[in-house]
Amino acid sequence: MNEPGFRFKQGKLYAFAEESVMILEAWPVLKALRKGLDSYWEEFDPRFRVVQPYRPRKPKQTPQLELGLGAVLVKSSISEQRRRAFDGFRFTMPKPVAAATEKFQSRQWGLLKLMQKSEPAMELAAINPVLCFALANYRPFRSKSTTIEGAAIVCRGRQRDIADWLGFPGTEAVAKILAKMSPESASVELLVPLRRAIRDERVLKIFSHLPNLNAGVVALVLGDKLLEASTPAFMAEVAASPAEKYRAGAVDMLADTLVMLAAIDPLAGTPKIQSLARLRAMHSEVSTKFLSKRPPASGDPRLPHPPLRGTKNIVPILTVEDLVQEGKEQNNCVATYLERIRKRTTFVYRILRPERATLSIVQGNDGDWQISELESRSNRNVSTLTRIDVESWVNQYALSV
Repeated sequence: MNEPGFRFKQGKLYAFAEESVMILEAWPVLKALRKGLDSYWEEFDPRFRVVQPYRPRKPKQTPQLELGLGAVLVKSSISEQRRRAFDGFRFTMPKPVAAATEKFQSRQWGLLKLMQKSEPAMELAAINPVLCFALANYRPFRSKSTTIEGAAIVCRGRQRDIADWLGFPGTEAVAKILAKMSPESASVELLVPLRRAIRDERVLKIFSHLPNLNAGVVALVLGDKLLEASTPAFMAEVAASPAEKYRAGAVDMLADTLVMLAAIDPLAGTPKIQSLARLRAMHSEVSTKFLSKRPPASGDPRLPHPPLRGTKNIVPILTVEDLVQEGKEQNNCVATYLERIRKRTTFVYRILRPERATLSIVQGNDGDWQISELESRSNRNVSTLTRIDVESWVNQYALSV
């Protein structure tokens, strides 16, 4: 098992994860190799983020704060290694290429290759970044085999023709809708099912009237029940929420609420959600009823083992009983996450120090696990020290796929 670490040397980025080694040759070569502990080197397209926004190095923290973090100091050095290595990788490429790529949260490798092969890709990335992202990551969108050279040729065409080649309706209206979407929200996981959803006249009308789109509002149209429950006012609020650029949190909460409502009263109709505040209030109300009337004790009492190993202060919750107990002790609705945990889309941990808290993690579009929620009792914010400690722990497992 490797010790996690990062290094940039002579035009190559070296990334050591626990069970793999990766070497990324920088611009203009753009070749990525990886090797497992017991396997041979193979070429691959990194899913994780390779171009980070450049941030000048901050002054060192005061000795008092560093001492207060204790074991976090060792973990923080990994974050610093990663920052330096990825900065070195970024600085090998032309500034316009790095600037056009940095906002995307995953699968940037294809974008870099497309920009290397096609001058029009830079223009497309500026006027319709999400369409450019989909074209650069063409494989999930195409039933026929093609190549990056083929995508580079398509990139010279009109936006509606590029959309059609990718399986979207080939219309100006759809091209304009894709141009509204934030690059931070772009992901294959959203865009592939969006091709079907956007053929619905209701969706076209909704999206045509919204000034901008993000991951949250796009995810709302991907399920019939979610769309039925979403009013225009609610969708507009989600589309305007900065947090929904990066993760469709409102969809998770709405989906949980609808599942619990159906369990409590199968004959109840679909509610109409008017605002994010109303959704949060309804989720809290329904969670209380759901847990009192139908405690999640049926089925296998064991929970799947989480992907990230815990520590003495970050303890994975491995049984239904412990999940329910965590919700009671911390006065939160974490027990309603049972089905998400069984489906392995969410995992929950008990935080013991620096303060008592509850942590849930989800997998990001880049394949790495990330913090979803980290809250103390009764859903209060945790201290800065607790957040730093947990973030440092998560950072050890970055680039794990």
